[in-house]
Amino acid sequence: MKLKLLLYLFPFVVLVACNSSEKKTDINISKEKKLSYAKRFKIKKNNEFTTLELLGNKNNTDVTARFILYKNEKPGDDKNAYYIKVPVKKIACMSSIYGAMLTKLNAQHSIVAVDNIDYYTNLFIQNGVNNKSIVELAKGFNVEVEKTVALNPDLFMTFGMGNPSEDADKKLIQAGIPIAVSLDHLEETPLGRAEWIKFFGCFLDKENLADSLFSITKKKYNDLKELTKSIEHKRSVLTEIKYGDAWYVPAGKSYMANLLKDAGANYFLGNQNKTGSTPQTFEYVYNSAKDCDVWLNLYNLNAKKELVSYDERYALFSAYKKNELYNNNKNQNIKGYSDYWETGITNPDEVLADIIYILYPHLLSNHTLKYYKKVE
Repeated sequence: MKLKLLLYLFPFVVLVACNSSEKKTDINISKEKKLSYAKRFKIKKNNEFTTLELLGNKNNTDVTARFILYKNEKPGDDKNAYYIKVPVKKIACMSSIYGAMLTKLNAQHSIVAVDNIDYYTNLFIQNGVNNKSIVELAKGFNVEVEKTVALNPDLFMTFGMGNPSEDADKKLIQAGIPIAVSLDHLEETPLGRAEWIKFFGCFLDKENLADSLFSITKKKYNDLKELTKSIEHKRSVLTEIKYGDAWYVPAGKSYMANLLKDAGANYFLGNQNKTGSTPQTFEYVYNSAKDCDVWLNLYNLNAKKELVSYDERYALFSAYKKNELYNNNKNQNIKGYSDYWETGITNPDEVLADIIYILYPHLLSNHTLKYYKKVE
């Protein structure tokens, strides 16, 4: 066998059969699968394998990692790609969000390990850790490498900036454990993040199911979004509380800001042209948002009095005075972690419905809050 490079338009190398008289094989052109909202990965397919490309750089569309998923023989030897045989059967799942994605794909039985069980509300995973059928790998920040190697999972699913050689422990790479990196946390829209279920579906050979599930979520979300277009007087919203020396609030082009915009809210930093989270002083937030109608996402608070115990100045905000405080921790596990950060990411339509109901209850008069609760 010998390697032949294809034209630069095609990012893969294919095996070329050869004997005494050199003979070319048929070329399978990879076609890109169109994604609706996700901007941090691409899916390319041909008859032999699927290629997943990650785009981890914030300011460009450069490919930071490439995964080639194959079912039978390994297709070529691209030294710049990571090869993973699918469907994977044993997954080490380093985020509760990934556990929610796998559960939604009816693949929870493939989970053989998780990071820190304290972060999970999923009863199947909690019971699995309790009965030792699922291994806990990271009570702190670092993964227990020896335990992971001994488990020998088909896939180690983690997070980072897209490159396994930088995002994963070198010992795991040296042990030959297939490592995939999810960049869902870098998406700036709720549907963009939810569309990563298609990324997970590729590893499980459940692409059709992933497509179908996302289509349902997308329709529900956009139908809800359409409801808010009739709102003439938008209610203003403040989020988060001060943590340490800074008040970290979602920037104007962030995931949360886009969610609030879709809910018909007037977010107090909505005009700011930045992504991610931005640190502000208490004074800045007070001057900008003291008259906001509603206050959302109050850390892990369960009662109004807890808020002023952190800082008495919180009582000066209009939303506090009018008792318009809502937190996204209605359902918590025994450690106090909310399923908002687990299943809420995979079900943005249900989160959106909650926020619309909080802001404009007349639009969803029969709705019952799923992720949010009023802080009394």
